[in-house]
Parts: sequence; structure tokens; C-alpha cells
Amino acid sequence: MRLQNITWKQAQNYFNKNDMVIIGLGSCECHGTHLPLGTDALVPDYIINLIEQKTDVLIASTLPYGSCDYFSEFPGTITLGTECLHQVLVRIAESLFQAGARKFVIINGHGGNIPAIEMTAYDMSKKGASTAIMNWWQMAKFFNPKWSGGHAGGQETAAIMAIDEKMVDWSALRECSFDDVSEDITSTGLKTVKYKNVEVIMPRNVADVSDNGWIGSDHPNTATKEWGNDMLNTISDYIVEFIKAFKTTE
Repeated sequence: MRLQNITWKQAQNYFNKNDMVIIGLGSCECHGTHLPLGTDALVPDYIINLIEQKTDVLIASTLPYGSCDYFSEFPGTITLGTECLHQVLVRIAESLFQAGARKFVIINGHGGNIPAIEMTAYDMSKKGASTAIMNWWQMAKFFNPKWSGGHAGGQETAAIMAIDEKMVDWSALRECSFDDVSEDITSTGLKTVKYKNVEVIMPRNVADVSDNGWIGSDHPNTATKEWGNDMLNTISDYIVEFIKAFKTTE
């Protein structure tokens, strides 16, 4: 049941009997040259569509923008930044809290959103609410180690293929390439480098690391629609089961 599709009286009736809300969260940012800018919102919203068929929990509209300052040099990126995103999420959560929500399930599609979501969860905890954060791309590996992935690699490409294969532009795919900090300090990820076999966090603008925006060991050409379907259905089924357990908590 979507919040945007019901009346305020129906919302009132829901909160008289229930205290849980699902919120989707994404971003609009570069996903290589082959995936759409809205990948991080499209996937959570698709997972929510699957969940909606199996649960009666109220679903708030998916927020399509997030914190992705480090992608700002790639055209089409829209970033709220961490502080602004935190303030937006707090206002959303507080509005729902006033209506009667005490349990929040946030289905997130973008790593840069995590600090703001956690800040919001701590804020709401002080008011007496609980927040479960579902970062789908991190969860996937627990169901199948082969489902782990980097940014805009095979994992996310498979997810988009499950949603709509036409959104993957295979003709535009370019190979992943890293720009190292130096000969001794080599790039290993979006914000990681390695020196003497030890990985160190070194946040940088993505354009200083990669010229096309996909990074990871999971090559996009390994992706299949079957992989995407299995992965997103498995994750959605797990979240439904989690919701059932979460409902019973005080």
C-alpha cells in the first residue's frame, strides 16, 4: 500500500493499527557509461514493488536523490550532500512519527547515503523509534557470494537487466580503469588505496580515480537477467520475512 495513493483518513486508519513504514532511498549519479543515472533509485523501488505484493506495510515514496558529491563532475549527477539529506530524512521520519510510525525500514541503493541514514536513525531512536537499514548491494553476498559487486559492475548491471534490459547501453560500455595516487599507492576502489598490501581509506572525487565511473572486479559483461531476477527476488523475500519479525518487537 503506497502512502501517495491513499487519503489522510486511510493513513489515519492504518496507523491506528500499525506502526511500520517502508522508505526507499536512492541517488542520481554516474553509473559507468552503460547504466542509467537513476540506478540507485530504480533498484530499491523495484525491490519495494516485489515487497508490496507480499506485505501490507505502508510504503512511502522512494526518494530519488541522495548524497553523491564525489560524482559531481559527471553530468547528470544531482547531490543533496550528507547534511541536507539528513535534514530531509529527519523531516520525513518525524512527519511519519507524528502520524504513528515507530518502526522504519529503509531500503537504500547508494553507499553515500549511509551516514545520513544512520544519523537519522540515531535521531529517531531518541524519540522512541527503531530503524532497520537495508543496503541491498551489501546484503546480496550473504545469500550468494557470487552476487557481491562493485560500483556499476556485474551486480548492478544484473539488477538493471532484471528491471528493464533496454536501460543497459552495451554499446557505450568502457573498461574499468584506475588512476593510482603514485607508483607505491595504488587505487583499489572508489575510496580505497593500497600501500604495502594494506588497504587504506582515501576519499577522492571519482573523476580522479576513474574516467568512466564503473569500478569493481565484477565485470558488467558477467551480468545476466537471471542473476538479477534471482538476486532481487531473494532480497525482497528476505526483507518480507524480516518485516514479519520486526513487527513483533516492542
